[in-house]
Amino acid sequence: MQAVILAGGRGKRLHPLTSKTPKSMVDLFDKPALEHTIELLKRHEIRDIVVTLHYKAEQIINYFGGGSKWGVNIQYSLEDIPKGTAGGLRRIQPVLNRTFLAIAGDAVTDFDLTSAVEFHRKRSAIATILLYEADDPSQFGIVQAAKDGKITRFFQKPRASEVVTNMADTGIYVLEPEVLSSIPYDAVYDLGRDLFPRLLQNEEPFYACRTEGYWCDMSNLAQYRNVHFDALTGKVNLNLPGSEIADGVWLGRDAEIHPSLKLMSPVYLGSGVRIEKDVSVGRFAVIGDMSVVGQKARITHSVLGSRTIVGKNARVYGSLVGTGCKLSDGRELADEIILHDGSDTGLRAEINSEHLMPMATTEQTIAWSGLELLRLAHQESAQQLAA
Repeated sequence: MQAVILAGGRGKRLHPLTSKTPKSMVDLFDKPALEHTIELLKRHEIRDIVVTLHYKAEQIINYFGGGSKWGVNIQYSLEDIPKGTAGGLRRIQPVLNRTFLAIAGDAVTDFDLTSAVEFHRKRSAIATILLYEADDPSQFGIVQAAKDGKITRFFQKPRASEVVTNMADTGIYVLEPEVLSSIPYDAVYDLGRDLFPRLLQNEEPFYACRTEGYWCDMSNLAQYRNVHFDALTGKVNLNLPGSEIADGVWLGRDAEIHPSLKLMSPVYLGSGVRIEKDVSVGRFAVIGDMSVVGQKARITHSVLGSRTIVGKNARVYGSLVGTGCKLSDGRELADEIILHDGSDTGLRAEINSEHLMPMATTEQTIAWSGLELLRLAHQESAQQLAA
């Protein structure tokens, strides 16, 4: 089985997180989002991967190389001028010699890809779209299908009057190589706008599959933040670094935690994190690798990148803090983004609260002390050594 990851996007709606980083390389629990996708493919025994690139392609190539670290084989297709989702596939048709899966590099999902491929093959389909029940399907392509899954209608980002279903196109497809033959070579051509309508018109075996699992295209800052919260509450199954030492408490290796820490789950503390005296870490806090949280600081409902320094008595709520940022003593952030720009204060931008989804909630909140976490971390280490 082969896979093509479409990772050439700039990610304008994730700006400023993507001002210097391609969308698929934005961190998600101390890993690029694209790394989670590769891990998902490997879990389903899909190891032969082609990644299509455009914006800041060198960052992706330098990080993943040939893929041996992840037990996969990665090739790259660089597009100087983007040719669209279908046009990019047409360029690499010579290396696609069997059924393959196409997936967006910014998709966060734990879909059962194996069952989707089986669905595709049982119906002798030439193309299969994986669907998801969306709250606002007008932002995506929407699909109507017969009981057996054969697609009868497809709308790409429909008008309000055309929204007759909430089953949305996820940008994940199972395809046969011959479906690409009708695409003009080296022309701008899109799957949803151009290819799929042609398949319908020609009455090709074109199907839709609703598989189990979570999906989010992480196309804006609200979705980016809430994907972290969804992972902490188990809505999406991601391979998070570290260990879940207690219910909803993820802890990386070599973390230094002061016994006076007050913590409420769910939270994620990355490897090498240092938590100083009298710190309070509230629900839905994600603190990246090698970060330092100063005395009496308060953090909740926020995502902090790796190597962040939070000053004494600082307050961080509902915010996104990029890798390598330094927040001065007493700094207060609420619904803001801070990115590292080489200065002590960083590049500041406000999050428009109108575009933020409600913060994730959980039925049960558990409070922990630093002493309890140290004890649990010690038990976890002892069990790992015994194993």
